[in-house]
Amino acid sequence: MIKLILLILCGFVLYSMVSGLLKPKNSSHSKNRSNEGEPMVEDPQCGTYLPVSDAIKATIHGHQHYFCSKKCLKEYKKSQEK
Repeated sequence: MIKLILLILCGFVLYSMVSGLLKPKNSSHSKNRSNEGEPMVEDPQCGTYLPVSDAIKATIHGHQHYFCSKKCLKEYKKSQEK
């Protein structure tokens, strides 16, 4: 009985190794990323760092700012009015 379980386990490990070698290396997840990474920007309202492609961009008083959410953008605009 134990030999049968070990044989099945060895078969599974071998199958996993072979299927891992046969899979294509470039998946759709890594297709859109460069080797250098992406610039990070800081939200001036809450201080969160996030990739520039995920940020909400806004020009306020002639300066480009990046925000993590619409809530932070709204709060920042409100604080700049005072």
